[in-house]
Amino acid sequence: MIKKGSLVKILRKESYWYQDTGTVVKVDKDIKYPVLVRFTKESYTGVNSTAFSEDELSVIDK
Repeated sequence: MIKKGSLVKILRKESYWYQDTGTVVKVDKDIKYPVLVRFTKESYTGVNSTAFSEDELSVIDK
C-alpha cells in the first residue's frame, strides 16, 4: 500500500523520471492515475511532479 510521504521508485518506462525516486504527495481513489509523486529535479518543461498508477511505482524501504 502506497501512502503519503512514501519514497517510491518509478517503473513507467515512458516517464522522464524512469528508475528515479520521488516522494508521494497525494493518493486519490477511483481515478486512472491516483498517486501524485514529486521529484527534486525538474523535467525539461519545468515540471517536478506527475501522477502514476500504483503498479507503476515501487516503494523503497528506508
